[in-house]
Amino acid sequence: MPEIEALKLIGSTPMLHLKTLDPKPGVEIHAKLEFLNPTGSYKDRIIAYIVQKSIESGKITDNTTIVEGSSGNTGASVAMVASSMGLKSKIFVPDKCSDEKAAIIRSYGAEVTVIDAPESYEAAAAQKGKEDENYYHIDQYNNPLNPEAHYMTIGKEIWEDMNGEIDAFVATASTGGAISGIARRLKENDPGIRITLADPEGSIYKPYFEGKEDYMSYKKPFKVEGAGKAAIVDAMNFDILDDAISFNDENAIEMAHRLARQEGLMVGGSSGGNVWAALEIAKRMKGPAKIVTVLPDSGFKYMSKVFNPKWLDEIGLGHLVAK
Repeated sequence: MPEIEALKLIGSTPMLHLKTLDPKPGVEIHAKLEFLNPTGSYKDRIIAYIVQKSIESGKITDNTTIVEGSSGNTGASVAMVASSMGLKSKIFVPDKCSDEKAAIIRSYGAEVTVIDAPESYEAAAAQKGKEDENYYHIDQYNNPLNPEAHYMTIGKEIWEDMNGEIDAFVATASTGGAISGIARRLKENDPGIRITLADPEGSIYKPYFEGKEDYMSYKKPFKVEGAGKAAIVDAMNFDILDDAISFNDENAIEMAHRLARQEGLMVGGSSGGNVWAALEIAKRMKGPAKIVTVLPDSGFKYMSKVFNPKWLDEIGLGHLVAK
């Protein structure tokens, strides 16, 4: 398979101090700018890692079609990596996937299938992977290489970016690979770093972490993409968490708009949720303290939703539009 130079652009993203959001003297919020990866999200990291490891093990060959279920970002990464290596890819996405995300995936040459049932897109990908030995299912939700990729790459970078000066790390989870892998790296370096899950209202992760026996009853629809889950998956390590905090669609989307206007950062809803949660945690801390989070993807993938006045009005958040 060819050696693709673009894949060398994955990772080594900047860390930025969000100075306009510092809630009190001595308490800082820093964010890893993961939307600067080639396809505009940190999913490039896991797909490049998983594909390379799978090539080395013989699970992916020149005749392989890579298949995956994705809310959008992983699908784009799969499509980019696959096409760059001369491979085919097939991506199943949920119907809440933004038009931009689906178009990006197709632009990289992948076949895209939209699934109406909220969680069935993952099952559809898994079934496709079983149909033919020439299909390889990435299985980001259960593949141990997912958190391992984050442990080996962004987790290491965050520690080095901050020179080891980290008091807390906060992030959302969908597959759980990012927060699990990053937290493992940070905790190994400093067990005192506090790890907090930022979870959208409607996801079952926070109630599950809190030990609620009826955690499935907390499941309800929410608009933010790429955060939260309606089922427990293997890639998510709840044991590494110290705390969890909930946010709603308005919290996340309003913060995404605020980051664009105050920090010049065009990011998606999960980034907004991360920073909103980081700010809430910061309000409770005494300085000096440094809180780190990640900005997983680009806001340019959500111009038809998060930054679309008509869509915001339809979901009751029209007041967030700048006048």
